[in-house]
Amino acid sequence: MKKAAGLIFASMVIIFGCTRKAAPTIPDRPIAPVAGNKADTADFNSSNPLVAGKAIYEIKCTKCHKAKNVTDWTQDEWKPILNSMVKKAKLNDLQISQVTQYVNAHAKK
Repeated sequence: MKKAAGLIFASMVIIFGCTRKAAPTIPDRPIAPVAGNKADTADFNSSNPLVAGKAIYEIKCTKCHKAKNVTDWTQDEWKPILNSMVKKAKLNDLQISQVTQYVNAHAKK
């Protein structure tokens, strides 16, 4: 009797364990339009370093936190911020130069 109950239990586990499960559905979400003149990734390749720097700043720097107002700090105050953030944003040398030029051009005087 115990063997029969164990066999029935094992059969039920196998049957129910192998049945297809319903996949979770992702509800449709409206896509909000981008407002303002936020930089496009195409601007990364701009020949103007200030345009490219702005694009890098607005896209790369806002992945982890809200964009800081560039005019809130002086060039000297930006140096340590940029030094720590360029590593986290994984910027290459050209991108570092471009974002630094952008920040310095708009920093508090």
